[in-house]
Amino acid sequence: MNDEIGAVDLHDEILRSPRRTLQFWSAMALGLGLMGIGLALYGLLRAPSDAWAPEGVARLVPPLLYGVLAFVVLMNYYVAQKDAVIRGLQQELVQQKIEAELNRELALLDPITEVYNRRYLRMILSKEISRVKRYGKGLSVMMVDVTGFRRVNESLGQMGGDVVLKQIAHIIQVGIRNSDYIVRFGGDEFLVVLPDTDDANVNMLAGRLKESFREWARRSGMTEFNLRFAIGVARFVPDRPVDEILKLAEQRMGMDKQKAEAPALEKEQAPAAAPKAQA
Repeated sequence: MNDEIGAVDLHDEILRSPRRTLQFWSAMALGLGLMGIGLALYGLLRAPSDAWAPEGVARLVPPLLYGVLAFVVLMNYYVAQKDAVIRGLQQELVQQKIEAELNRELALLDPITEVYNRRYLRMILSKEISRVKRYGKGLSVMMVDVTGFRRVNESLGQMGGDVVLKQIAHIIQVGIRNSDYIVRFGGDEFLVVLPDTDDANVNMLAGRLKESFREWARRSGMTEFNLRFAIGVARFVPDRPVDEILKLAEQRMGMDKQKAEAPALEKEQAPAAAPKAQA
């Protein structure tokens, strides 16, 4: 934050510098012009009396007029140049601010799944907890783990696993609201922050996500890996630290994960059927 404020102050200083230069030269040109007019008047006052005759004054008008016009033209040219410099600097400043904002946004995104990373999680929770304390709204967190994802990496390789992980993040992103946040919490774990959500809506969302995941697995031919969503939900309580809320969601996710893996373990541990007796 301090770096961003320092950068803005530096850009403002860059813009103020040409303005100060313009003001300095404008004052200098005005001073020289007034000095020239004073010298001209002084010369006329010290000139012989015949210089004030109509013929003498008429001879002074053309060069004086040309001098004034030249002075005005030069000042307009100078001011136009300085305005162009300031406009260019302002456009450059806007571009730099846009690039800085994009870079800041990219620094908060996970490069593989393109959802928020854990660096941004604390900022999200701090903002939403402040809203809870101010308005009394509800706040829940949902921990999502993809069980069996190691088999995907072993079969498809790291790059193939990254593609699958990005698709999984997209499934979650599509299933939640625009006001919700999805964060890549770990390797194949995601955390969803759900503002203004009660327990019933959280349970409905969990069911929809699991169904969407199963449908995606069937559609994309991923059923052979037997992937499952394990989900754990915890509700924010003002008198409980955030780390405890996250830990509770992770524990409940682990329980759901064990429940999902139990049928597969039972199938693997089941005794083989006895061979048929030969006739």
